[in-house]
Amino acid sequence: MNVYPSQVVAEQILCLRRGLPTTPMHVLKLSYICHGWMLGIHGIPLIQESVEAWRYGPVIPDVYHRYKSFQGEPIDVFPIDHSESLSGLGNNLISAVLKAYEDYTGWQLSSITHQPGTPWHKVYNGGYGENAIIPNKVIKEYYEGRARS
Repeated sequence: MNVYPSQVVAEQILCLRRGLPTTPMHVLKLSYICHGWMLGIHGIPLIQESVEAWRYGPVIPDVYHRYKSFQGEPIDVFPIDHSESLSGLGNNLISAVLKAYEDYTGWQLSSITHQPGTPWHKVYNGGYGENAIIPNKVIKEYYEGRARS
């Protein structure tokens, strides 16, 4: 299993959500959630970059900076389909996460990632503060627990 640049995962999310209004918040949180479920279910990361604990939740800085100019508006770029460069496991996981979270707004996804006990909450409120890296180990343990319940 390969680990991918976060931009590849973000673009695949945009590709699969083509025709749906997808804001930067959506793509940020969905990229993070996909990474979390990959760690929790398969024990391996999906993205290469670190996730950081920002004020408004877990953020993958490269994805944030790529789409921040859209602010709260839907992203209207034509994404590249990376399905051939992603493994079958990666494609299947991204598709499953998008199906499971398809009815959530960006703000609802953000709220989910802010709950007590989440990796963001543990790092941001656990004394590490803003912009601290959320270790993959912490993300993995959280999503493993979710997968068992």
